[in-house]
Amino acid sequence: MELDWLETFLAVVDRGGFTAASEQVHRSQSRVSAHIAGLERELGVRLIDRSHRPATLTAAGQVFARHAREIVSGIGSARSAVGALRAMEQESLSVLTTPCIGAALFPAVVAGLAEQLPGVRVVLSEQCWHDVERRFPADGIVVAVLPTLPHPLAPGLQERLLWRERIRVVVPEDHRLAREGAPVPPEQLVTYPLVVAGATGEAEPELLHLLAARGLAAAPRVTVDNPSTVVAMVREGVGVGVLNGVAVEHADTTGLATLDIDDPDMVREVAAYWYDVLVTTGVGAALQRTVLQAPVPRGGTRIGARPASRRPGTGAAQRGVRGLLGR
Repeated sequence: MELDWLETFLAVVDRGGFTAASEQVHRSQSRVSAHIAGLERELGVRLIDRSHRPATLTAAGQVFARHAREIVSGIGSARSAVGALRAMEQESLSVLTTPCIGAALFPAVVAGLAEQLPGVRVVLSEQCWHDVERRFPADGIVVAVLPTLPHPLAPGLQERLLWRERIRVVVPEDHRLAREGAPVPPEQLVTYPLVVAGATGEAEPELLHLLAARGLAAAPRVTVDNPSTVVAMVREGVGVGVLNGVAVEHADTTGLATLDIDDPDMVREVAAYWYDVLVTTGVGAALQRTVLQAPVPRGGTRIGARPASRRPGTGAAQRGVRGLLGR
């Protein structure tokens, strides 16, 4: 059974027909038909009912499609893992993180790594990271440091909790909340126009999930990608900013006041993620060790290796990272 046959079969399934599939896989329609026929001969069953337009899967085809996807995905992941290992042999490492964590944690991490491996090269990917479990194999990621992912994690993906950080409120110094100087109750927070940071491509920021868990709803006036933009918006009087503690500590908040939220559970947790095959030896192991031993950034509190509190995942789509405060 050829890998090309599986890829062609899945193209027919996804595109709903032989003609559209031929365009996707860049093969003639007769070649596509030959691949499907080869699969059916090999399996001894009919996979596609050609009597309908568009063509439909038979019961056997539906079962086989699930396994075919796993096979094709597994081969792609294996190729990417080998590619990552090849890159590591040349002391080149790819890391997935966020702008906030990248600025707060990774200068010390890279400096420490460079002391051990003077020739090491590190690529920090700080954007479009919501589809984490796909990006590990697809982009050759060795280690990721991100706000905690919903469980269950993808098979084999390891997690180590690094720190917890409070959610903070940022306002101009002459704002009413700043004059009061007290922690802000969540029910009061939602009465203000909010400026929050979230993840590109995600439906809504994490703040909204935290508030919803308390029976509160909010519609932010502005949602941005970068914590520094939140601060700039607050400085211009656009609204009340909400950021994670590490972002606040590493932002220029001159002329602004930062306040706690009057709820000790309004927090986020940050963790390191990896697959063991990429961190058992060499530069991968050095990177993982340096990340796990790095000092917690200002604004965070180390929490050890206890289980994190998180929303349960309910499938591949929800296992990607949701919008996260301060990123």
